[in-house]
Parts: sequence; structure tokens; C-alpha cells
Amino acid sequence: MSRWSGRLERRDLEGGVWVLRTPAGELSLYGDVPRHLDGQQVEVEGVAEEAFGFAMAGTSITVKSVRKA
Repeated sequence: MSRWSGRLERRDLEGGVWVLRTPAGELSLYGDVPRHLDGQQVEVEGVAEEAFGFAMAGTSITVKSVRKA
């Protein structure tokens, strides 16, 4: 399991997708993401997969936890 930090954003694409904006790029987030953290700096813990999903936002992360940074 790995950790990433960045700004959390909700996008209205294909029913909605969460994206983590990091200095290195964007990560698509899948799993339980708290809506009240939208637009905030957060730390995400999860498992990365090198595949492009429908969000086309780069690496996909299966979220295990999200917390405010």
C-alpha cells in the first residue's frame, strides 16, 4: 500500500470521478472518498494500478483511506 498527497477534485465525467492532483500529475481515485473533502489538500492511502480508466486521468488508485492533510 502507498500514500499520495494532493488536492482532491470531483469531476462530472461518466457519472462522476474523483481525481487527486499531485505535483507529478493526476491520479484517478476509486472507492470510498468523503465528499466533504472536495477541493481540499488530502493524503490518500491505497493501491495503484497502471491502467487508464474512463476518467483518462492517469494512474488509478483503489482507495483504502482519505484524510485531510
